[in-house]
Amino acid sequence: MNKHNLLIKKLKKQFYSINNSIENSFNKLKYLKDNFKKTKFTKNNKVFIAFATAGILTLSYFLIPTLYNKSMIQAQIKTHILKKYNISIKFNESISYGLLPSPHFVAKNLSIIRKKKEIGISKNFKIFIAINNFLKVNEVEIKDLSFNKTDFTVQKNDLLFFKELLETEPNENSILIKNSNIFYKDENEEVLFINKIFDSRFYYDANNLQNVLLSKNKIFNVPYKLKIENDKFNKKFITKFSSKKIRLNVENEFSYDEENQSGLLDILFINNSTSMNYKIKPNSIDFGSKNSKNNYKGTIEIKPFYLMANLDYEGLSTKNLFDDESLFVDLIKSEIFNNKNLNANIKFKLKDITNIAELGDLFLNINIKEGNINLSDSTLMWKEDLKILLDECYLNYDGSQINLDGKVTLEFKDLNNFYRSFQIKKIDRKKIDKIELYFVYDFNQNSMSFSNARIDGSPNLKIEEYFDEFNESGNRVFNKVKFKNFVSDFFRTYSG
Repeated sequence: MNKHNLLIKKLKKQFYSINNSIENSFNKLKYLKDNFKKTKFTKNNKVFIAFATAGILTLSYFLIPTLYNKSMIQAQIKTHILKKYNISIKFNESISYGLLPSPHFVAKNLSIIRKKKEIGISKNFKIFIAINNFLKVNEVEIKDLSFNKTDFTVQKNDLLFFKELLETEPNENSILIKNSNIFYKDENEEVLFINKIFDSRFYYDANNLQNVLLSKNKIFNVPYKLKIENDKFNKKFITKFSSKKIRLNVENEFSYDEENQSGLLDILFINNSTSMNYKIKPNSIDFGSKNSKNNYKGTIEIKPFYLMANLDYEGLSTKNLFDDESLFVDLIKSEIFNNKNLNANIKFKLKDITNIAELGDLFLNINIKEGNINLSDSTLMWKEDLKILLDECYLNYDGSQINLDGKVTLEFKDLNNFYRSFQIKKIDRKKIDKIELYFVYDFNQNSMSFSNARIDGSPNLKIEEYFDEFNESGNRVFNKVKFKNFVSDFFRTYSG
């Protein structure tokens, strides 16, 4: 009661001061009018005085919150946020009042609590307030909340914090999260990944009767947009994910009232659309597609994270895989694989390489372990004549340069037909079963270099000299004509 009376006294003192200033101003004007008849006071002067007076009174009204008892207001805000949004907060510093862009209180280094555990620290937290009842100290109305420069440190169960924001009761206000990070940790407190939040907004869509999240983010250096809609009436989460960098769009519809949690994903990937069914288990997610042309299935293990997938494609161009502006190269440059907690085995089968008629039956065996990409045990067919096998093969990226280096083995299935295809002269057609050599493919320059050739298990000095000359020539970029000439020169050198 004493605090309330003290506040009333302060307000009265403030208004008395304003009234005295206005009264003194009018007294001076009256004095000027009585003593200086030549002075002109037009209607414009009176309008100006009226607006000035109104401005002073309005500003005084908007400054009323500066007189509030900070401890009392913090308690009100804390209770209101917990009741309205189910967010528990802890003020570590005294709040301050700000007027622009609209009236609000500011809290520095605010703690966000979930089940007695601190899951976030917000360096700049703003609570916007309604302007219609500043004179009612005990009835401050909370509007939008803004978390700026907030670091969330969460584990699997803590992600429910964000899910619960999509389950709040309908209201006209928003929760904003900007310039923030989510540090996701495993049970051993190791950071598995960091999700950067540029701009997120939780709000209620009154037209569609849905709670909505709109968010711009970045994870593993891949920017993406996310929209999640909670349709409470039909008990569905509708998720839309899009990333221009990796050319991937995903739409997901998930029913959360079923005992077996499952859903359907519509995926647009490299301009190809497909649908994927998935099923969520206690510690894993199974997914699969029965598309006749592009069939794939796999499992994602959660603890620890491990991806296993089998992808079968009918046809695809090498431009989508290996060119400098391809999806595969974009993924490497994004450093999405450069994470020690990312482990995966992806078996990619491609029946037809559409832009190179002679190549087919590509099998890429991609093993990712602690950021290292291993393509060993991958194979490729040149017509029916030659089988190409990769061994000791790794993909390397140092921030600017992408190289694929390793050992390649050429196993001839029909040597004569191979010779005819490349129009090798009969004098140069030697009996060969297998060629082994080491190579480096430069993705940036789209060029090759070779070394350490062994033909049927034996080294050959002439071939080594040929490789040295080729590697130093600066003419290591292949097209169909250059590749054909390279193969012809190789066999002519060996036969000579």
